[in-house]
Amino acid sequence: MKHMKTIRINFAGFWGSFKKDNNLFTRILSKKFKVEISENPDFVICSNRGSAFEYMKYDCVRIIFMGENMSPDFTVFDYCIGFDYIDFGDRYFRLPYSFYSDNAKPWIPETLSYEKAKEICESKKYFCNFIYGHKSSHGMRERLFEVLNTYKRVESPGSFLNNTNNSNKRCSWSEKNEYLAASKFTIAGDSIEYPGFVTEKIVHPFKHHSIPVYFGNPMIDDYFNKDAFVWCKSENDLHRTLEEVKYLDSNNSAYVEMLMQCPLNDINYVAEQYNKLEEFLFNIFEQSPDNAIRRIRYFCAEKHEKFLKEYAYKYKKTPKFIKEIKGI
Repeated sequence: MKHMKTIRINFAGFWGSFKKDNNLFTRILSKKFKVEISENPDFVICSNRGSAFEYMKYDCVRIIFMGENMSPDFTVFDYCIGFDYIDFGDRYFRLPYSFYSDNAKPWIPETLSYEKAKEICESKKYFCNFIYGHKSSHGMRERLFEVLNTYKRVESPGSFLNNTNNSNKRCSWSEKNEYLAASKFTIAGDSIEYPGFVTEKIVHPFKHHSIPVYFGNPMIDDYFNKDAFVWCKSENDLHRTLEEVKYLDSNNSAYVEMLMQCPLNDINYVAEQYNKLEEFLFNIFEQSPDNAIRRIRYFCAEKHEKFLKEYAYKYKKTPKFIKEIKGI
């Protein structure tokens, strides 16, 4: 068996359920390297979805995965995987959070036959669902809820705008999936309207054969098939959106036809992106840590990093974190 190079890595700033030893990155990297999770890493893979500034205590090669609505600071990070449309040599790769998968299995949408789509249509229990924990920056998620709810009841089992008998006003992942599968439509609005930013909000209903009513990324049709969902493009588009939903709701043949549409313009798009992501990550980790550094570390850039570190330990206000990061 060919000897595999050992790479020492750690993770910082990820969400609570994230497993350091079993995720998209370790699964990809384990194909070519022996992965060692270390408190003294040569590479740190970061996210902006968890503990803020945790990554600032690491002075090694930093790779950021932008799961939330922030653009990369290349003065602080050597590499970024994000949602912006950026061309920055070997330092950037575009993979929005909508396509992230812990098991490293790319989403390849199921294509439905007419019979299967008709069966799904007839099985629907609810008209539409709205499952969120907070308001959006633009207010369009809420407006879609209000407008569609004037036509028929929209189920809202989440903690925001809850209208169910759920006493704790929370909706687990399994409960959410049940609502998606039982609903003809899902209000699938991202929290901001920004070119390229798209999350799981549109993918999850597709996976459960619920037609998304989407607002968010104005370039969503770059890779999502606009014939497979209802796209509300602005406040002025709310009336047209309602009329389209009403037509689909009252016309089973039109609804079934939309269900049969492939959600992606290219069914293999995500799989192809995962292959490119492998190349991107392998290129980083094949290098020695010293050679993999890309960020500028002198003069103004050095001051910028120092400022962020000082802010980080003031922000954290925990003795352990301050001890780890102070003195730099």
